[in-house]
Amino acid sequence: MELQHGCRAEYGPLGLRIQTTASSNGFLVFVDDPRREHPCVYEQAVQSTLESAKVYLALRAREYLESYQEPAQHESTWRCS
Repeated sequence: MELQHGCRAEYGPLGLRIQTTASSNGFLVFVDDPRREHPCVYEQAVQSTLESAKVYLALRAREYLESYQEPAQHESTWRCS
């Protein structure tokens, strides 16, 4: 898949985002919690494949929810452009 802009998914109450960067196999990954005043609760630059970035981001989202004792097993359907 040729990714030009990025990907988005919902993970329970959270939003997941992956943005491309100028570097080869580089992505910025984000976990957003729209229930918070400042919704971006996790941001990191990663070097990986797109599929690995999706798995990594879902893991970070699950850990975030578990830290608040919230249900953390959710499915995510990615939309990429």
